[in-house]
Amino acid sequence: MSRKQRPRDKDVLSPLQSAVLLGHARGEQPSQIADHLQIGVRDVRLHLRAVLVALKAANTTHAVGVACALGLLSSSDILEGERHVR
Repeated sequence: MSRKQRPRDKDVLSPLQSAVLLGHARGEQPSQIADHLQIGVRDVRLHLRAVLVALKAANTTHAVGVACALGLLSSSDILEGERHVR
């Protein structure tokens, strides 16, 4: 993705979208993310779709990479939660 196509605003994702993307990046299942955030599984999927649009990403893996490149997620954020997953 070229710099011209990337979103520039650090607030491009809502706090809930960021939380859903972080859970996904940590390898959590949608049901685990939903339980943690106290929302429905369908809502998790809808927020992930919104993240794809907001970050102009082709898929969720790409979205995690774009979010990291923009400073919206860091590897330490992702790794911090890894011990809680499983």
